[in-house]
Amino acid sequence: MDLKKLNDNIYIADQITTDDIDQLALLGIKTIINNRPDQEEKKQTLSKVIEKYACNLGISYHYLPISPGEFPKSKITDFKTLIMIKQHPIAVFCRTGNRSVTLWALSQKEQYGTEYVINQAKLIGFDVTTILNK
Repeated sequence: MDLKKLNDNIYIADQITTDDIDQLALLGIKTIINNRPDQEEKKQTLSKVIEKYACNLGISYHYLPISPGEFPKSKITDFKTLIMIKQHPIAVFCRTGNRSVTLWALSQKEQYGTEYVINQAKLIGFDVTTILNK
């Protein structure tokens, strides 16, 4: 797992496994949001497996799949709501972290401004400029 701290409340990661959830628990993660649709790859750990393991460790789990390049307003709104109401810190993941950080940026640009969210994403190695400037 490649876990990157976006801010005090949000971490972005690539695909996680049950072994990674133990590490997340040790870091104090309270909520996991999965943005990766099940079965994108054959050996991918499925959402229900991650959910069961996380819940057994007392970590809240939410499945909010995003297909590559598709960010419907309903998903942006759902994500924004989740990160507002769920316990922090939150780990958000997809295959590489790109969809998750983009979803975060789209959900936060009105509140913090486009420049801020672009810069935060760049600090952890992601460029969301193109999608935010559409």
